[in-house]
Amino acid sequence: MLYICGFLTEVYSSILFMGKNGIGSTISYFFLGEYFSDALRTTITVVLPIILFFYLGNPEAAKGIGVGALLISLTDLPDNRLNKLKTALSSIIVFFATTLVVSMVLAHFYLTAIVVVIAAFSFSMFAVYGQKLSLIGTMALIVCTFVMGLHPARPLYFSSYMLIGGIWYYVISLIQILLRPYRSLHHAIFECLMSSAQFLNAKAKNYDVDIPLDLQQKEAIKLHIKVNQKHELIRNLLLTDKYAMNPNNPKGRLLLERARLLIDLYEQLNAVHYDYVLVRNTLATGPSLKLIAALIKLLAQELEHLGRHVRSAKAYKGEVATNISYYQKRLLLLQQMEQLNETQRKMVLKVVSNMNDIVRIIEMIRGNEHTAAQHLQELSGGISYPLFITGDRFTIKEHLTLKSPIFRFSLRLAICFLFGFLLIWQLEPSKYSYWLFLTLVIVARPKFSITWKRNLQRLKGSLGGVVIGLVIVYFIKSPAVLLSFSVIFLLGFYAFNRLNYTISVLFITPAVILTLGSYQGHFDHIVHDRIMFTVWGCVIAIFATYLFPIWDSRQLKAKISRATTDTLNYLQVAIESKENLGENISRMARKNANLSLSALSEAIESASQEPMRKHIDFNGLYGIQSTIYQINAIITSIYLSINHKPEQADPLLVKRIMNNLSDGVGLQSDADVVVPDHDDHSTKQKLAHIASLSFDFSKYSAGFRG
Repeated sequence: MLYICGFLTEVYSSILFMGKNGIGSTISYFFLGEYFSDALRTTITVVLPIILFFYLGNPEAAKGIGVGALLISLTDLPDNRLNKLKTALSSIIVFFATTLVVSMVLAHFYLTAIVVVIAAFSFSMFAVYGQKLSLIGTMALIVCTFVMGLHPARPLYFSSYMLIGGIWYYVISLIQILLRPYRSLHHAIFECLMSSAQFLNAKAKNYDVDIPLDLQQKEAIKLHIKVNQKHELIRNLLLTDKYAMNPNNPKGRLLLERARLLIDLYEQLNAVHYDYVLVRNTLATGPSLKLIAALIKLLAQELEHLGRHVRSAKAYKGEVATNISYYQKRLLLLQQMEQLNETQRKMVLKVVSNMNDIVRIIEMIRGNEHTAAQHLQELSGGISYPLFITGDRFTIKEHLTLKSPIFRFSLRLAICFLFGFLLIWQLEPSKYSYWLFLTLVIVARPKFSITWKRNLQRLKGSLGGVVIGLVIVYFIKSPAVLLSFSVIFLLGFYAFNRLNYTISVLFITPAVILTLGSYQGHFDHIVHDRIMFTVWGCVIAIFATYLFPIWDSRQLKAKISRATTDTLNYLQVAIESKENLGENISRMARKNANLSLSALSEAIESASQEPMRKHIDFNGLYGIQSTIYQINAIITSIYLSINHKPEQADPLLVKRIMNNLSDGVGLQSDADVVVPDHDDHSTKQKLAHIASLSFDFSKYSAGFRG
């Protein structure tokens, strides 16, 4: 019972991941959102031909077309029209060829083993060509496992049915994107706004004296990574869409403007980094801290409301302009300032100014507004948007070496498959032995931490799903009702597949048990084999991570070096004249600094789960992570400051920062840094703050240099 309760809690938390505005609105969002509507459309697309061809008395066609649609649907990620068409063609061709080759050699065990092991290596190497083809390669390998399980009697017929299933699915998917071309982009913007609201709520905790600042900082960094991931998705969806980027496309112009405003919004959320210990101490008396926190939370709430309406192209008149509570608290804060001293007053005014900028951007997003100057700049091509798209690597030759993580993983997975065939050869023959290979494909990942996490998710989801399946079978005997339940579970699998892998496995496991059991009988045999081969696959995948391992703990020095290099480059850009550098250089420097910090944070998180974690100074790593995050926030403040002039940058402070962040040469204590008054908010004061933080960084990073 406790186990099931744990799963129910996980389901509940997954549905609530986008906001906290009550169970009713959250459930409403989930069922009206992209995840559930896509799941419903996919489930109907998969199940419809199965029902039709079983009704017509052609079970071979039903299985082939159904499985073809089921598997190819998992290659269908959010994308624009042209990219989705390319994905459709690539998936259909690869799936057909894979099905035909594997089904033709199934009569020969050793030949099947050779072909599938080669396929494991080859399809894993698809990762060289980017994320989309990597996913197609992974799903093609899953096609191999399904073909081995189904063991079709007529390879050409079955391959043709799989081809029809793939074409059928993508015809429906492409029709949908032709009718609603910007649906995924609207949803990505929505998720970005909701993540930004979470980040803003985290910022409010800086003004809550009951919350330790170190805990708040860790939460803020995690949300920083999340928001940047949403920005990257929006960039890839929008900037690769030639139709949306056409200057004559008004909807594309609107979406481009919204994307730019989202980035500007995040800059304002992160721009002014205060010494929050000083803020708390300075404003300790009086209601100022509580009023500031309340105002920030109200702005976060407005972002959530805005997010629920942003998928519409119509202007949304939200609550900030008429929110009585917000303006009442703002008025109270301004009135409270009359009782503050000069230092306290300047500190509060800076916070209020920052909130005013956030309100301005929210209102622009809400009303679909843009300034004429910015609009003209975009139309004139002042920003080279292709520069901001994360490119894929299209050279396989350089990856044919053990130095390449992709090659090492591909070789490892091929060896796992070979070991799997040797193990099955020694066991009693079973028609469900292909579950071992299916588990290997799903849980074996390049990094130990991800493989370990996937193993736990797979085992938890499978065991929980088995319990649910057995309970249903115990109480229900009608095959028609059991198959109806399997369709519902398939819908749940699709709904959570991109949200929570554990819950998606929790749904797909009873779907498989009920379907196979209703069709073939022997529920006990199915459950036994499901558990046994899943466990074997997980065990092999874990032990295999020590074969050609890819350890994030060994890449930490390189990640730190990259993050500091990009941070210093961002600093140089921020203190230079924007007119001299141009918009492209400035925006790229900002993007690279954010992405390298995210990459470092992910590497630290991954290293914390690796076997050698006991030998790593994680306190030092968290210190490095925190100081770089704070430094980037202050640099953004300089970058956005309308009062900043290049000549205000003190060369000695800049040199000291560069020494401390690079290799520590000429490292000096921050005791001799002359810091202007903390309420000065000048470029020199901000650089002095960075210099102090850079000295802290040099101490934290002492053990990671060289």
